[in-house]
Amino acid sequence: MNMISASTTLSTIDQAAFKVRQDEQQLQHVIEATTQEMTRLRAEQADLYRALAKIRMDALRDDQILRTLDSAERKALSAIDEQKRRLQEVDDRKNALTGSIEASRSRRAGLSDAVTATADAITGLTERTQARVSDEVEWQALNAKVDSLEAQAEAAEEKATHSEADRDEKSKPYLADNLFVYLWNRGYGTSAYRAGPIARMGDAFVARVVQYEQARQNYFALTEIPKRLRAHAERLKEDLAVAEAALVAFERKALEADGIVQLEKEHERAVEALEAQDAEIADLEQQLAAIDQERQALLDDTSNAGLGGALAELSAALQRDDLRVLLREALETPTPDDERIVQQLQANAARLEQLEGEVDETRRTMITIAKRRAELERSREDFRRSGYERGGGTFINEKLIGDVIGGIIGGVLSSKELRDALRSGYRQGGGSSTVPTRRSSGSVFGGSRGGFGGGFGGGGSRGGGGGGGGGFRTGGGF
Repeated sequence: MNMISASTTLSTIDQAAFKVRQDEQQLQHVIEATTQEMTRLRAEQADLYRALAKIRMDALRDDQILRTLDSAERKALSAIDEQKRRLQEVDDRKNALTGSIEASRSRRAGLSDAVTATADAITGLTERTQARVSDEVEWQALNAKVDSLEAQAEAAEEKATHSEADRDEKSKPYLADNLFVYLWNRGYGTSAYRAGPIARMGDAFVARVVQYEQARQNYFALTEIPKRLRAHAERLKEDLAVAEAALVAFERKALEADGIVQLEKEHERAVEALEAQDAEIADLEQQLAAIDQERQALLDDTSNAGLGGALAELSAALQRDDLRVLLREALETPTPDDERIVQQLQANAARLEQLEGEVDETRRTMITIAKRRAELERSREDFRRSGYERGGGTFINEKLIGDVIGGIIGGVLSSKELRDALRSGYRQGGGSSTVPTRRSSGSVFGGSRGGFGGGFGGGGSRGGGGGGGGGFRTGGGF
């Protein structure tokens, strides 16, 4: 069974999210480079059309085409320069912010280790105190009382439940008899019965016909016994709760005598420091997400602002009808001078079409990768909120966790599957313990009775999870 610490598990999720983000950024750079290449090709087309127009000037009424191409090309090239400048500024901010995040995560690793160390110290003290008090007569008496009441309560609960089921089945014939139900609801044959003389005569006649009195006694016994058994079971539960409270109080007093309070305070301070660091990281990550959106907007060549508008104007200029006529005439009556230009225009057009397809495909891939990154980041936030690290615990299903993370990266699994894997594999306080596992309720030694007030507050495994082993229910800071 491969185990992995909570802090290492979070680091693994972090690394996976970082790797996917890097893949996403690489695709952004591909789009950026491709967009610049497309702009260069369109500008080159404008130059080629200008050259073609000068060769075939007789096809033009004036130089409006040249002026239009010049203006559109200048705007596109200026927009590219502006985009490069703004992208560089965004990248500088992003690099600085990424460095801050890495430094913050490094500090977090140390704080997480401190939480684990204080949690382990509490676990060790608890086990030592347990070993000490388990030989004391007072603890043995309190524990034996809890054992006895627990057994009695379980037996009483089972008996009451069985009696109620028996009542529900055997009462069906009585409830199916409308005359019996009528007399029963009126309280006939009991001190609760109230009726006038005539009604009494009628009810008495009905009672004789249906042999009500014997049926009433039988039905009363059938319904009354389950009530009494249930009341007895509830009284035993209350007695058990009182006995457990006395046992918990005794054990808590023993823990405090051994110094648990100071350790709990140290653990609480360590947890607070870790949570403050998590808040700082979350804020930095939000800033990083905003920068990513800003960068993505700069690369968007479909909007009418900035580069998108300039490219649209250049594309429109290259699609003018008079340019189409010029190109068609050059194709129909080629000369040595313009044949080279026409061939280059055709090659550029084919290359532009290819690049547009590549950009579209890259954008679709980026959307897919962004969804996977979002799943990993959601898993990371779930992990932090769960408080797994607070208990200094481990996960016993390292391979499964790794497989699920790989599945998220591959796009076949989601954060839900990882959350389930983490919840099922978490073991508080190092997973297993040398302390024998005890029964499952009430006591603070072993089983799910153990574990600092019902658990460290982390994960899906409060109260010691499924790892067995003990610890007091101290009622402390966990």
